[in-house]
Amino acid sequence: MESERASSESCRMGSRPLNCQLRVRVVSLVTQFRRDIRAGQQRQLIVLLGYEVGSRLIHFRVYRGPAYDAGDGYGVHECERIPVATVAAFVNECGRMVGLPLERVLLTQQLMDFKPVKGKKYFLSLTEGKMVVRKSVEEAGDNEVLCSFGSPKPCQTLDGEHPFSAWCGATNATQLTAGLSDLVKRHNKAVALPRLEDARKALDKLLEKSHVAAVKAPSGSSKWELPQSAFQARIMKHDYALERMTLHEVRFIPRQYERFEEFPGDCAP
Repeated sequence: MESERASSESCRMGSRPLNCQLRVRVVSLVTQFRRDIRAGQQRQLIVLLGYEVGSRLIHFRVYRGPAYDAGDGYGVHECERIPVATVAAFVNECGRMVGLPLERVLLTQQLMDFKPVKGKKYFLSLTEGKMVVRKSVEEAGDNEVLCSFGSPKPCQTLDGEHPFSAWCGATNATQLTAGLSDLVKRHNKAVALPRLEDARKALDKLLEKSHVAAVKAPSGSSKWELPQSAFQARIMKHDYALERMTLHEVRFIPRQYERFEEFPGDCAP
């Protein structure tokens, strides 16, 4: 019964390969790894999470901040906003894993130092790593994804009980990332990859039909010019989908924790 339900849901995903929606969320907390406990230090940990609704693909990135003395009275210098370039790079990677055009990215928290204004459309440029503001009637540019915004409340850093804290205290950042990766890998293999395979096949068939129709269509200004359909023009705007990872690469994508100091807008002391 479960296999029949999964097969049915996979077919539904395959029938709508152009309606992918990515939700992005952050988990931020002040915690201690095993070595931090021994040294009497604490640090901020950020886990950036991506979830594609149709396929149920999950992706993540772990960012470990610098250590601070736990008893110096100053506390951790918290990173309160994620740089737009970092979010864009993460969304681009999620898009390559999905291998299909993203219709929308929902930022479920106020992740970045950016406040939308009513009456405008906001696009995340995956090429330039910035937010692009357009009029309501304007369409997306190349490699831009429409953004929706969830709660206006900023991302809060938790200081106290959290499931990740229990893991951190008995391990280090490398092992934490490996443990999360194993869980996500098993989920994606069982749930997401079958749906993505069907959806990619459906998209490729649409592209093939569009190409055949373009070949049969009357030529343009030049007899050597192959007319491009509206569908082809739409797909060509999504470089990340055209440069998709293979499903094998998606399953075994390497995940390593990142340091704040190696990224713009870091929290280095």
